[in-house]
Amino acid sequence: MKIRKHIPNLISLGNAFFGTLATYYALKYGDLFTAIIFMLLAAVMDFFDGFTARKLQAFSPLGKDIDSLCDVISFGVAPSMMMTVALEAINFPLPELALVVVPASVYRLAKFNHDTRQTVSFIGLPTPANALFLAGLAYYTLTNASVISAVPLTIKYKVYPLYGIVVLLLSYLLISEIPMFSLKGSTTMSRAGHLTRIGVVVAVAIVGVILWSFSGLALALGLYLLINLWDHFKKMIP
Repeated sequence: MKIRKHIPNLISLGNAFFGTLATYYALKYGDLFTAIIFMLLAAVMDFFDGFTARKLQAFSPLGKDIDSLCDVISFGVAPSMMMTVALEAINFPLPELALVVVPASVYRLAKFNHDTRQTVSFIGLPTPANALFLAGLAYYTLTNASVISAVPLTIKYKVYPLYGIVVLLLSYLLISEIPMFSLKGSTTMSRAGHLTRIGVVVAVAIVGVILWSFSGLALALGLYLLINLWDHFKKMIP
C-alpha cells in the first residue's frame, strides 16, 4: 500500500474535523469568532487536499467522495448553524430557514463530482464562497444583535425578510448554472482580467476584516457574487 496516495484524503479529513469544530463552537458557545477561524482552517485544508492530490498524482473516486462529504460539513452545515444562531439572537421568526443551505450544498457537491464542465471555473456558487458569505453575515448579525433587536417593529418587518431572501437566493445560486470564476481560472475572461478580479476580492476581504473583523467576509464575498452575476446578466442583454 502506497502511503502517499492517502495523504490528500487525510488532509480532507482535517477539513471535516475543523468544520465540525466550527459547528460545535457556534452551537455550544455561540462563539462565531472561533467558529469562523475553524472554518477558515477547513478552507485551507480544502485547498491543500486538491493541491496535494495534483502534486502526488493521487487521484481516486474515493478521494473525490471524501472531499465532497467533508465540504458538506465545513461549508454546508457549519455556516448554516452559524446563521441559525445569529437569527435566533435577533428573534427572527424562523431561524431554521438558514438550514435550507444544507440540502442545497449537498445537491451541489454531489453534482460537482459528476460535472466535467467545472475543471477551470465553477458552474454555480462554490460552497466555500457561500459559507464565508454566510459566516460573515452571521457574525455581523450576532455582534450587532442588541442594536438590530432594538429597532422599531415597522423597520424590522422591512429588514427581516431580507435575511430570508438572502438565504433562499444563496441556496438557489449553489445549484444554478451561472458561471463563476475560481482561483484556477475563468472561462469568461482573460487571464489578466481574472487575476485582477481575484486581487480586488482578496483586497476587499483583507481591508474588510481589518476594519470590521469577520463581518468583512460578507462584503468581499458579496462583491464576488456581484461580479459574477453582472457578467452573467450582461451576456443576456442583446
